[in-house]
Amino acid sequence: MADHSSVAGPAPQRPAGRRRPPAARPTDDEMLDAAAAVFSEAGFHAATMDVVAARARSTKPTLYAHFGSKEDLFGRCADLAADTLASALFEAYAAAADLPLEQQVRAGVASFFDYADVHPARFRLLFGAHATGSAVEARQRLMSAATGEITRRIRYFTKRHGRGTWGTSAELCASFVVGMVVEGARYTLVADSLDPASAAEFTTQFAVAALRHIDPHLADALDARE
Repeated sequence: MADHSSVAGPAPQRPAGRRRPPAARPTDDEMLDAAAAVFSEAGFHAATMDVVAARARSTKPTLYAHFGSKEDLFGRCADLAADTLASALFEAYAAAADLPLEQQVRAGVASFFDYADVHPARFRLLFGAHATGSAVEARQRLMSAATGEITRRIRYFTKRHGRGTWGTSAELCASFVVGMVVEGARYTLVADSLDPASAAEFTTQFAVAALRHIDPHLADALDARE
């Protein structure tokens, strides 16, 4: 009897009119993240749309169609980074609004460090060495909003604890806190050996200790000069 087990049958036919599905196209957010990575690494002037397109698995015509010029694309990246970080921060502030001071500070600090850890390219675009132009403007808007919110919370805390309603002193304290958190997150992002959660907790303890041990008479003297 002949052995037909090795005889290959006819090749399977693909149904007529059925095409292989194309590779998934990147979303706008994915293209913006790719652009943010390129801009944060090379800087605005050195970055090219060719490199951005390659990183985004897209094409230059697609980038221009979706975002306009390189300047427009850079601005969109900066706005996205600042807006999403602000959203995370203010969501954390709102959730901790009725908690003790230390937990309020912890919520804001943890949110900031988490953002830098999850979105390092967006964070570097705003706070990295290559920040320029639209990124600087977006960063300033973000820091101004965060400083204003922390100022409001410090004033509420000092009034509630019989220290009066601080004026300029509260703004100065808020500026210190924001600057410390920015530098702490930036340092943690650079030093790969640091655990972001541990660094955030260290920063929280540092900030709370500073706020609790300020001599209220110094704040009064500072505010009296307004």
